[in-house]
Amino acid sequence: MDIQFNVSWDNSWFDAGAPTSTANWDAAWVFAKFSKWTAASSSWSAWAHCTLSKTAGDHTAPAGSQITVGCSPSALCGGGDTGKGVFIYRNAAGTGTNTFNSAKLHWLYGTDGVGDSDTVRVKIFGTEMVYIPAGNFYVGDGLTDVAQFRWADGTAGGVQITNALGAAFNGSSATNAYDDTYMLQGAGAPGNGAGIRIDGDGGIYDSTGASTNVLFPTGYNAFYIMKADVSQGQYRDFLNSLTRNQQNTRTAVQTASYYALGNSGAGTVNVNYRDGLRVPATVPAGVITFGCDLEGITANNTTAGDGVFNESNDGEWLAQNDLSWMDTAAFAAWAGLRPFTELEFEKAARGPQAVAAGEYAWGSTSITQATGITNSGQTNETITNGAANCVYSGHASVYGPVRSGIFAGAATTRAQSGSGYYGVLDLSGQLWKRPVTVGNPTGRAFTGTHGSGTLSTNGNASNSDWPGYVTSEVTGATGCGFRGGAWIHGSTNVRTRFRPLLRG
Repeated sequence: MDIQFNVSWDNSWFDAGAPTSTANWDAAWVFAKFSKWTAASSSWSAWAHCTLSKTAGDHTAPAGSQITVGCSPSALCGGGDTGKGVFIYRNAAGTGTNTFNSAKLHWLYGTDGVGDSDTVRVKIFGTEMVYIPAGNFYVGDGLTDVAQFRWADGTAGGVQITNALGAAFNGSSATNAYDDTYMLQGAGAPGNGAGIRIDGDGGIYDSTGASTNVLFPTGYNAFYIMKADVSQGQYRDFLNSLTRNQQNTRTAVQTASYYALGNSGAGTVNVNYRDGLRVPATVPAGVITFGCDLEGITANNTTAGDGVFNESNDGEWLAQNDLSWMDTAAFAAWAGLRPFTELEFEKAARGPQAVAAGEYAWGSTSITQATGITNSGQTNETITNGAANCVYSGHASVYGPVRSGIFAGAATTRAQSGSGYYGVLDLSGQLWKRPVTVGNPTGRAFTGTHGSGTLSTNGNASNSDWPGYVTSEVTGATGCGFRGGAWIHGSTNVRTRFRPLLRG
């Protein structure tokens, strides 16, 4: 069966010559969920992930577009694509708004236990992604503050990751909460110290030069990454596709009219740090239908929304704060995606360019703080001071996350939009990024597997190589890190190089 849909997004691009080491594109990652009617109980089944054809030609790409089936690299998908979703993107050089109508995904419904006579309902989901091409890049920016990536022997400049065997990678010489004993080595050829070395497939090596994990995503190979932070509307839709037990795990509180994620798990009846995701006034025994109810509020924890969900100023386009590592891992697994590593984070920010000491994700040391909001909570929410390119230092008139990708426009430069080299937004400031770290043995065991689209009965990711995996699901955070800073942090913390002295 074909699932037909329309998809549109703004500020799209496909660079001439893509893919090359500098040219790239943006795409929509599109996947589907289904629910089956059971006549005997007069009820719908829980939402399940649609298995799609693994052959790109079985799907219908509208004029001007092309479709590829995820994931990449295919070696991490059992030798072939998984059929958990597709990337749809331009098929020729260009920029602007994409409008692709009557696209079709070929659903192998029999594989999912659906019979020809069954009644089903289907939901389509999508998120904007950016393709990062293969190639060399740098980590660290040459300064010597604690924990950032740098040459342990004092070699100046950032550390370049290449595809040449013998290019050593080393971390800070300071003792801190990261397991940097693994990286306390001098520069040089294999056998001269532990670290990251690239042999064509990537990998991590021990002090003898022997590989300990050749599948660790070092960032040299190509990968996709979300263009901006998960929005409150996206997280709402994620929650509303789960069972009640899964919802209970993925929210801090389920009390009527409370905001579901805020206030460190205690919940609150007022908007907390612009987190507008709310429990309805009547809570059913079964699945809860959460909604956005920001009501354009900017003051912190003093006012509640009007109780009418998903209005035009209710903030579904704002970045979703108050998420733990386990929350973000569950979202990625449910969507058929995977976490990114902190090396991939630095590549997405810097691209192939040489480092600049103290630089931010947009490649310079200049930064302008957002100091006010207009059209609060709406799809056109903007910053009052037009030169701003970062949300940081907790300005009293902002005091929380803003609309995802708020600084990007049809004609903004990299610095004006606050974007990384390839067009990824909000890598500096806004919200913490939660990557897989190389500063911990659990993180270094990550092989880059993608989510199956299915969560455990408790609502957790279940990939055994992901940080925080315990017994059968991701219930901890050991092996993940923090990068990029957040809206509350000072300018130092939002620099590309910054690795805070904490994990989990």
